[in-house]
Amino acid sequence: MAEYPPEKQSPAPRLDYEGLEVDTRAGDGLDKHLDPSKPLPDLRKWQEEENKCYLNEKQMIQAHEVPQSTPTSPDSSMGVLSPQATEQKRFGDPMGSPPEPRTRRICGLRRGTFWLIFGILFAIVIVVAVVGGVVGGTRRASSASNDDPDPGKPAPASANIPVQPGDLVVGSPLSVISYIAGDGPTAESKQYFRVYYQSVLGNVKEAIRRGLGQWSSAAPILTDAANNTGLATIVYMNESAPTGQMFYVGSNGYMQEKRKSFRDDKAYWEPGPLNKINIEMNGNLSLPENNQNNDPINRFDGFRMAAVYSERFRTGPGTRLFFHTSAVNGTTWVQEWIWSKSSDQWQIGQSITNVHPNSHLAATVDERNDLLRLYFSSGNLTLQEVWLNISDPNGLYNNGFSIPDFLPQNNAELAAASHNGVNYIYHPSNIGELGIRELIVSGVPASLGGSQESFNLSEPLVARPTLTSLEGTSPYQPLGASATKVEGLSEGPQLFVFWAENVTGPKPAAEGSVTGYRSLQQISRPVQNATWSETERLSIHLGTTDVYPEANSSRRRRTRRRWLSWLL
Repeated sequence: MAEYPPEKQSPAPRLDYEGLEVDTRAGDGLDKHLDPSKPLPDLRKWQEEENKCYLNEKQMIQAHEVPQSTPTSPDSSMGVLSPQATEQKRFGDPMGSPPEPRTRRICGLRRGTFWLIFGILFAIVIVVAVVGGVVGGTRRASSASNDDPDPGKPAPASANIPVQPGDLVVGSPLSVISYIAGDGPTAESKQYFRVYYQSVLGNVKEAIRRGLGQWSSAAPILTDAANNTGLATIVYMNESAPTGQMFYVGSNGYMQEKRKSFRDDKAYWEPGPLNKINIEMNGNLSLPENNQNNDPINRFDGFRMAAVYSERFRTGPGTRLFFHTSAVNGTTWVQEWIWSKSSDQWQIGQSITNVHPNSHLAATVDERNDLLRLYFSSGNLTLQEVWLNISDPNGLYNNGFSIPDFLPQNNAELAAASHNGVNYIYHPSNIGELGIRELIVSGVPASLGGSQESFNLSEPLVARPTLTSLEGTSPYQPLGASATKVEGLSEGPQLFVFWAENVTGPKPAAEGSVTGYRSLQQISRPVQNATWSETERLSIHLGTTDVYPEANSSRRRRTRRRWLSWLL
């Protein structure tokens, strides 16, 4: 191989470019590594695209004639420019620019494109998973409900269950709330009532009367109430919206609290903070050994409860809830629980110990005299009152009046309403003409500076329902009472009494029976008129179905919440 004299060699430094030594200056067109007897090879111009590919030591360079436009060195008519020289000529950089790094790719795609496609596919997978989970969860919940034959459990949400012949269960209380709502042009249009009861399937059902018009048909609103247990409701204003607060015994055996804003008919009854306390409800079965009044032995009387709400409690606006409880040794009493509206917290209150184990309960708040009154049987057919001064933050419950041999049985139903400082107590009676009678209590206890409470023992007859027990009166007769709240009614303030009648099924006292009533009735009178007229009697339709229409929607909402909490 020919050797070239030193003066013919390029004085420029050689650059090692990926293993290939390249003379950065043009020479005479000859290379000492080539055989001079063979044609002189030449290189094509480098590819000048954004993703330049540089020569490596394994690439073959094919020679051909250099086009006339090919740049040449200044001291030779033919020559080859290195990539660095080409870059110098383009950018005018005498030192040359460093080679651009090789573009990194993933699966043959640029990194940005790859991650964009990956993100879109991942989002599609998440959406499909959420939709599948919601549908699957709803189907599983519906299937689990349909497989539950226990009448004390929630009613199946997917079945079309018609109203039973005796839909209003014999052990159900009636709970009624009265409140002001709407912006109608007249006082009558602003007066609302809602009545609640329990159906034979365990549903809690609701009927609504808007503006003293017709009653809506009763419809299920809750499906998790234990059969033949207690029920209490109140209403309060929450940010100018009337809000219902309901208490009942759940199918899990614990006290349940639910709330709903009445401003929105599509709103749900949502759980309240009392549920987190896990108050176990067991019902009282321990009656006196002699049981001289022949009281029926059944559990649902021991689940009775009552509730009141007031803005005037010295401790602040809130609710008082009363229900039966018992100790391991068999001791029984009525327990008070207190809810504070401002803190939305519950705390245990006082114990009332002179209550008969299976007595029903009724409570009122007399805001004119700042008195909370609770009515019950203390045994021996005695109607007993206890009262609390709600303006005294440290006040205790005191015994009020008592009337011996007044009730037909110790577990007779009780209902009460209060208006303008007067209390109205309703109960079944077997004295004289059988029916529902009204006890009117006025005044305040002497210990509060009053002239002592007074009441009328010659009670007026309110209604003559079809009674069911062998004695001619029904201690189980569901009974409720309320009064109007709106001022300016054309007939003045009015009193309302509700009851059930026309029983069907086995004997009401039979343990575990599903006896029910076929009819729900209402009667009213103006406060200033002491006479109850049959012409003011109305029927409340029990509805056409016992299926909670929004049960599946509620399950879907719960399932969506679970999926969202998992994703977040």
